[in-house]
Amino acid sequence: MPTRLHGAVDYAWGLALLLTPRLLRLPTRSAEARTCRVAGAGAVAYAALTDYELGLVPALTMREHLAVDIAGGAALAASPWLLGFSDRIRWPYLAFGLFAVAAGLVTRTRPERGAALAAPGAGRARMRR
Repeated sequence: MPTRLHGAVDYAWGLALLLTPRLLRLPTRSAEARTCRVAGAGAVAYAALTDYELGLVPALTMREHLAVDIAGGAALAASPWLLGFSDRIRWPYLAFGLFAVAAGLVTRTRPERGAALAAPGAGRARMRR
């Protein structure tokens, strides 16, 4: 997957996670709702901190970002069992988590040739790795 597309998916995925508690009518202070909100906010934050076309502050390399996608996706998929709510709801967490793992595995580690970075000149030396 191209990094530009991955960036767009990152923000949409994060927003979808943030909206999930309301869409599924989860109790506001439940572990289920908090898990979605934390994962969604985290996804948007580290997307903004990634050195790719849609990042705002190039603090993470794409390789680092993809490692967070894979590890975070695995944790999100396992969260119903880890946090004790698998008897109430599990499929959205499995779907969101496995999607993140898959996206982390199929995304390129460098932007397309000639792609503009969010901050002109920022991170270009790191991008050549």
